[in-house]
Amino acid sequence: MTAGLLPDVPRHGRGIVLMLGSALSLSVMNAAVKALTLSGYHTLQIVLTDCLFGFASVFLWLAATGRLRWVRRVRPMLACYVGAAICACFSLFYGFGHGGLAQISAVVAAAPLLVAVLSFFFLGERLTRWQVTLALAGFGGILLILQPGMDMQASLPLIVTLGGTIALAASQVLVRYLNGQIHTAAFILYFYVGAAAVSGALVVGNGLWTPVAAGDMPLFLLCALADIAALVCMYSAFRHAPASLVTPFQYSNIVWSALLGYVIWQEQPGLWTAMGAGIIIGAGILFTRAALRRQQVAAA
Repeated sequence: MTAGLLPDVPRHGRGIVLMLGSALSLSVMNAAVKALTLSGYHTLQIVLTDCLFGFASVFLWLAATGRLRWVRRVRPMLACYVGAAICACFSLFYGFGHGGLAQISAVVAAAPLLVAVLSFFFLGERLTRWQVTLALAGFGGILLILQPGMDMQASLPLIVTLGGTIALAASQVLVRYLNGQIHTAAFILYFYVGAAAVSGALVVGNGLWTPVAAGDMPLFLLCALADIAALVCMYSAFRHAPASLVTPFQYSNIVWSALLGYVIWQEQPGLWTAMGAGIIIGAGILFTRAALRRQQVAAA
């Protein structure tokens, strides 16, 4: 990989295709969340049904393949990960349900940059001046999308999404911290358990459950299936290609989301959103390349 990212594309084509599939599946899930929200279902009800389906699928797969032992090993910090992941899930589902798909996706795309910054402060990972500059540029892209001065009602989904993106980054930093101590299946399963428990308690306690219309059941199923497909494709992509190579292809999620938003709801991202998304994508890709070069130098 000494020649950079592009020469490795043919060799790791399967990993790239899987990451593109993950991004597309995630966009489909987000569109399903928006459709269900517009149909009158509360965010917490959508989270609850998604997590119950996800938990059942993962648990049954682990049980059927004799791999339940993977989730028996836990650590106290796993609770912190679950808490951060739940906050991210609730916030992002709200954002996609109430905001424009392209705008929300562009803000979430800044998560890798936030992970790097949080890793610098909490894991002691080093950043070069160039990486710091790129991180600041990414935050500038977020500000362009948020458009300071926008009325509160219009900007609320974006603000909630930004909070959810920070929580998402924090959860990913905790995954790095716990790497090697806890199996990936445990992260997924316990997140589903925690999110289902919290959302279920809130839905029941506040009377937020709306009877599901027969015509909406396929949407709930699509949301859950797309969620699982995104996870499976993402983790499979990391098995077939280096993370530094396939990670930039996650940004195709913004393109898929923009297309779905335009085709289904005639959403047209404004100039500020396009500029902000471009800056975030560019900063994220350059940041990944810079990290790859550092790894190559350290290994030489």
